[in-house]
Amino acid sequence: MQDITGFIGREALIERAAQEVKKGRHVILTGQVGIGKSAVLAAIIERLEHRQREREPVDAESDDSPNEQAPKNERRTHRTRTVIHITDHQPKAQFVDIARKLLAAGLLDPLALDLSEPYRDLPPKTLEWAKIRRQVNRLSMRDLTAAIIPALHDHRGQVIIAVDDLTSVTPTLTAFWLAVFDAAQVIGCASQKKANLAKLWWKMTEIEIPPLTPEATRHIVQTYIARQGMLIEAPGLFISHVVQHSGGNPQAIADMLADSSKERLVDKRKIREMRHAAGVRYFDFTPVMIVALASIVGARYLAIGTGDTELYIFAGMLAAVVISIRVFLFRGAGKAN
Repeated sequence: MQDITGFIGREALIERAAQEVKKGRHVILTGQVGIGKSAVLAAIIERLEHRQREREPVDAESDDSPNEQAPKNERRTHRTRTVIHITDHQPKAQFVDIARKLLAAGLLDPLALDLSEPYRDLPPKTLEWAKIRRQVNRLSMRDLTAAIIPALHDHRGQVIIAVDDLTSVTPTLTAFWLAVFDAAQVIGCASQKKANLAKLWWKMTEIEIPPLTPEATRHIVQTYIARQGMLIEAPGLFISHVVQHSGGNPQAIADMLADSSKERLVDKRKIREMRHAAGVRYFDFTPVMIVALASIVGARYLAIGTGDTELYIFAGMLAAVVISIRVFLFRGAGKAN
């Protein structure tokens, strides 16, 4: 959907995050599932690479013919930037992917991964990952880190490692990731910040990805409708329905629009039937039920102690009502899930 609607409602957020990365900080993008963390991360990477391409011709010229007569502090130096995008969600597979991308970029010596001598003489881009993947996968986390960290330290340029999901990182991997943090710059996404990974989060600047505003959601829906040429009986009702039931969640918006676009005509009945779990708001009745049942039990004991028959009967009837309501509430929650 992004190729149609772009990053409506996210432009300022993306620019802010890109500025934090430009300052050399580690950045963690947080937010609920489907909120668009990976999309924002991809936009940041694209923006950084675009700026790098714009700067390279000037810097390359100054590198090729430096002015040796100029004072040291006035000489321009070109620091290349290598961005490695890791899309795998499995902890060890992420390190394997880092090794793979470093190999492809020519920053990692194949011998450091226990590959045979002939691989060292091959141009990085000609390395066939399918042939060496199994051997690299067999390496332990300690061996992978022992290969990756020196390569990052030895590289004279800047390496940015962008990770789609840091949520699945375990406490046992904290030390390995901290070593990566010391050798490269990391941008990551996490749907939740686990308390036992605090040492990682302390090193990162958190940028929370909020739900889209109703105005941005309306703009996205209107743009999508216009570009796709959707036939909708009541456009205003359709847009309001998507705004309400998506909860500003980009994935929910995309799901609802994609599903509706399959219809030849979206009439009012279909609009009213549209639902998405991301836009549903649940109220937790558990504390209310606990207080109600405790009050009933207390009232019955009070009635027994004082000999108040009417209070005893009333408390019993109230208990029956509360239990009945509880059964229906849980049944409804089960259907919703």
